[in-house]
Amino acid sequence: MTRNQPLHTTGHKKWLDELILELRLNDVSGKSIGDTVASVEEFLADSGQSPLEAFGTPRHYASQLAAAQPASKSGQAAAATSRTSMALSTTSLVAFLVLSAALTPWLGGGQLLLGRWQLVMMAALAALVLALPLYLPWLLRHSWALFTLPLVGGAAGVLGAMLTPKNATDALLVLDPGIVIMVSGAALVALSAWGSVRVLREQPDVIENPLDAKAGKRSRWFEMLTAWLFPILALVLLGLAALVAGGS
Repeated sequence: MTRNQPLHTTGHKKWLDELILELRLNDVSGKSIGDTVASVEEFLADSGQSPLEAFGTPRHYASQLAAAQPASKSGQAAAATSRTSMALSTTSLVAFLVLSAALTPWLGGGQLLLGRWQLVMMAALAALVLALPLYLPWLLRHSWALFTLPLVGGAAGVLGAMLTPKNATDALLVLDPGIVIMVSGAALVALSAWGSVRVLREQPDVIENPLDAKAGKRSRWFEMLTAWLFPILALVLLGLAALVAGGS
């Protein structure tokens, strides 16, 4: 990178985005992150170096910065908020899959039949939720992996439907689908309500870049919509299932 080269190249922005993520994972506050980003941009503009040449990898540089300053309460709170949001979303996905599995037998007036492999998949999904703190940093560092979570959940739902026992004698567990829908639906609403309360009550630790007058502003409508995503999808699925059942 030279002095005459535009500062915000694709590689430059990618490096800064990774640095911000690594600083977040190291519990650095939003204000400190903004100051760091501004300092890095000023240095690169003056030196004409690339970020990798000047500072090394984002992960290494972030660990150096985090070690050189005391832990920030706001940074720790922001990291905890991210972990809680991911846990809520993953748990909501599991509840949504349970609800969707009970819809067809409920509309058909039958029982929800669960076989061995369906229970194994549910146990595996529950284990993934419980173990989320262990692999969350890896997921955040590999953004493509975040998009696989809904795909894995959807594949588990389709596979579970294909493995549904043909009759009650082949099932390990026979449940009333109406009760399952009520319990899973209540869980979805409770999780979304909890997420909404967190969005409204918690003080956001926004990244404030002193070189950008517009930095630090954040709209919460998208976070609220995300909090209620799975209940909305459940209502849409219920409506579609009712239409299909009514037309058949």
